[in-house]
Amino acid sequence: MKSGYGIEQIYLEHANLPNFFPFLPGYDHGLSLEDIPSKNTTLNHLSNIYLCWGERVFNNLKTLTKKTPYISGAPFVIYKKKNNIFKDTSKKTLFFPSHSTEKISQNLSVLDIHEMISKIDFHFKPIDICLHWLDYKRDKKKYEEFGYNVYTAGEIFSNSFIKNFYNILKNYEYSMSNKLGTYILYSVDLGIPFSLVGQEPIYYNHSHDKNKPSKYKVTDYEYGRIVKKLFFGQNTFISNDQKKFVLLETGSNKIISPEILNSILIEEFQKSFTSSKGIKNILKFYAKSSYISLFK
Repeated sequence: MKSGYGIEQIYLEHANLPNFFPFLPGYDHGLSLEDIPSKNTTLNHLSNIYLCWGERVFNNLKTLTKKTPYISGAPFVIYKKKNNIFKDTSKKTLFFPSHSTEKISQNLSVLDIHEMISKIDFHFKPIDICLHWLDYKRDKKKYEEFGYNVYTAGEIFSNSFIKNFYNILKNYEYSMSNKLGTYILYSVDLGIPFSLVGQEPIYYNHSHDKNKPSKYKVTDYEYGRIVKKLFFGQNTFISNDQKKFVLLETGSNKIISPEILNSILIEEFQKSFTSSKGIKNILKFYAKSSYISLFK
């Protein structure tokens, strides 16, 4: 099975289910600064079950929606613990530039990112670059022309993404970005201090993504402004408030047991055959899986 960042594969392995088992619930895809992640998609998801990484999203879904949420813990953290991954510092700083997607573009260029990095204190240098796959294909050579080592965890729908990601991240003493992203959680969880620096990107929803406005910034969201205050600046250590934030968002102290996750996924699959909505969800799963396998 292929899924974005290998998340469904991690869940299935944790639940001791085969990789071809239909994965039907909704779930968090990363750090969301909204009260309800990808609100439109989440509310209209054909399954009533939703797997939340941590407590904040769980409480919001339980209070604000008719979904049945469960705290699962972040799949990447589940993978990290299972594979005994630890920080093994041999390099200085890894910078994650704000990135575009197939649906969302941004206003910042490679030159803009380079100028931000040039203002960072010498203590954090040398600084390497880790790019989202789409930006890697387009911008790798541009960054290399500025003298950076450039890395990527690979294609989004590769089940090797998470392995590649940790093989890169674990080597660094520090991580940074000009945007609040999920790499904050993975960095701090590994014991790597994270710094939010430079200019915040403006995003443009050029494909009418139903979950985003036509133009926005991460700090348009109230929670985004709170998190920005936690991490803005050049940080050489992890504060207690940052640790609490990451624990709240990753649910790393509340990882669901394999037995309970197994029961949730099997019960949802069996129950789906009793309603037209459930059958539609199964058919949608197989259609999506086929499309990803053929074209991604």
